Amino acid sequence: MQNEISKAIVDSVHDIFLAFLSLEVSPGPAIAKPEFEPYTPPESEATATVGFSGGLKGGIHLSCPMYVALALAASFSGEEYTEMDAEASDGFGELANMVAGGLQSRLSEKHGEINLTPPNVIRGSNFAMSYNRSLNSIKQYFRIEHGPFFVECFYMPVA
Repeated sequence: MQNEISKAIVDSVHDIFLAFLSLEVSPGPAIAKPEFEPYTPPESEATATVGFSGGLKGGIHLSCPMYVALALAASFSGEEYTEMDAEASDGFGELANMVAGGLQSRLSEKHGEINLTPPNVIRGSNFAMSYNRSLNSIKQYFRIEHGPFFVECFYMPVA
């Protein structure tokens, strides 16, 4: 399942970034959380999260340094941003939603219908979130001209 999810992330990010942002994306390593380690959410300056329910329970995180999040929001909207205001946050969140939609379409045939939650954007590192510690996760790293980012798919283990 790890290879399937990693490929779905790479294909989704490539298609969306090329079509909607006109950005070339270089994929880096994919790293799976070891099964014996408890799940912890990413620590990043900017993270957009979209939840999954239905055939796959979990979600994705789009995480990166703030300067990359601002560049992604700017590429998406055509506007320049110097801070993560409401408009930049909406653009960054919508980008995560589009990536989640790409995974949804690529994984639904095998795993059943997958429903998405609206995106949420977290700025900064002064926050706490509760997650199921038994989640599996795959972090797929990328680089664009503006810097690094990763997409993490976290999900409940399949019985």
